[in-house]
Amino acid sequence: MSSRPPERAPAKPPAVPGSERELRADARRNRERVLRTAQRLFATEGLGVALDEIARRAGVGPGTVHRHFPTKEALYLAVAIDRLELLIAEGEALAGTGDPAALFALLSSMMASGAEDAAVKSALAAAEFDLRSAAPDVAAGLTQQVARLLERARAAGAVRPDVTVEEVMALVAGAFAAIRHADAETSRERSAHIAQIILDGLRPRP
Repeated sequence: MSSRPPERAPAKPPAVPGSERELRADARRNRERVLRTAQRLFATEGLGVALDEIARRAGVGPGTVHRHFPTKEALYLAVAIDRLELLIAEGEALAGTGDPAALFALLSSMMASGAEDAAVKSALAAAEFDLRSAAPDVAAGLTQQVARLLERARAAGAVRPDVTVEEVMALVAGAFAAIRHADAETSRERSAHIAQIILDGLRPRP
């Protein structure tokens, strides 16, 4: 029996400046920089921000933005998907708590995200694009998390028994219209208050 130690796989060499691997990493960093900048600008200045302005604020050339996001609609969608995937992850975490009231926590987060981020609001309210057509897996994933928490809340008597997941999703979309109508889009406190009134309508009748 040989005492010779097992051979190790050779370590990956470091990226050589200008190599394909380094260029790929640089492209990923640029894409992430553009995405975060667009997310911030859409949230604070609305969806009318030009791609060239997003490029300038991100510190990259316009060509870099257009390579990753050929149209503004593609950038809207990428920003919305990024935020909605965080909501899906939050729903999964809440499902693990076993709390019957977790449904209300997720819906509050959805309404707050939409009130603060124009791209998320457009996705949830199907304003600029229909998420079910543009990103069906993400739309289905979020609806599935809401449905799971709704079923748990219903079983525990924490939500009225006659509400469906389709109605819950419609209420989320409707919350943004209510917040806009009340001119509360720039006030986190007022928009949260309106969201709470809507969520109270889901609770069992006395």
